[in-house]
Amino acid sequence: MMSVVAFYSNHSNVELQNEWENRLKIYNPLINLVPLLSDQAEYAKTALLWKPPLERVKKLKNLQGLISLGQGVDHIIKDNIIDYEIPIVRIVDPFMAKSMSHWVVMSILNYIRDTFGYYTQQKNKIYKPRKEINFTTLKIAVYGIGAIGSVVAKDLKQLGFRVHGWSRTQKKISGINCFIGKDKFKYLLETCDIHICLLPLTIETKNIFNNSSFKIMKHGSCFINAGRGEQVVEEHLIENCKLGHISAAILDVYRKEPLPKESKLWDLKEIRIWPHVAAETNPETAAKQIANAIKHIENGKIPPNTIERKLGY
Repeated sequence: MMSVVAFYSNHSNVELQNEWENRLKIYNPLINLVPLLSDQAEYAKTALLWKPPLERVKKLKNLQGLISLGQGVDHIIKDNIIDYEIPIVRIVDPFMAKSMSHWVVMSILNYIRDTFGYYTQQKNKIYKPRKEINFTTLKIAVYGIGAIGSVVAKDLKQLGFRVHGWSRTQKKISGINCFIGKDKFKYLLETCDIHICLLPLTIETKNIFNNSSFKIMKHGSCFINAGRGEQVVEEHLIENCKLGHISAAILDVYRKEPLPKESKLWDLKEIRIWPHVAAETNPETAAKQIANAIKHIENGKIPPNTIERKLGY
């Protein structure tokens, strides 16, 4: 029997849908992706989604499970539109974790070696050394050390950095000081030089990086966000960058995406803008686990990587 799966991505196009279908058919030739907004979606038991119109999803009467096209699920569970009884699955992909790690490592190396300063010198034909930050004295905090953050933390440790991690539940990672709780969050803000947000978006993490957070960071700290835009109060980040309290911010996510052209984030020399590409989902590496999740859902079983709805991830 044909396995009908409703498909939607905020960058939806026929080519993307076909690519996913071709990859999924390697593991189950009967999978048939149909557009979420089409009449055919009414027959779908499973939906494969990224930032979909949730009211449309809610109307699918045969739906038995949802699969996020990424690590995050906040785009599906927001406003509690989707029934609690429907399992929601997230992707946990080593390729995505390594991609994120590469992006974070690149961002930190660009920061400590002043890559963009050298770019400016090249444009002006200036040939002279620039100040390099001593990486052995830096303390790095990784906020969110789950499936992705733990890989980032370990890779940074391997490069010789002093790395600390913070999470909701206690973790054990060799060579990494792992902390939990509000007091330890404050401790890392006060004592670390580079702050990397890789947290899931929950009620507790929304607006977690605000004026209070930025003010107690060391003067001249570097802030990196590849978690979710809603975790940062952008006006407060801009204010602290203008004051020089935050010397550099590298951002991949924003409260509104695509980032509006009128956003003041574009205008600050201290801020580097990336268009939510730090760790994109790869159909080639993620298809196997998605096909397996579809099989579980259609057989009435709970798939691996099903989220705990009350936790939000």
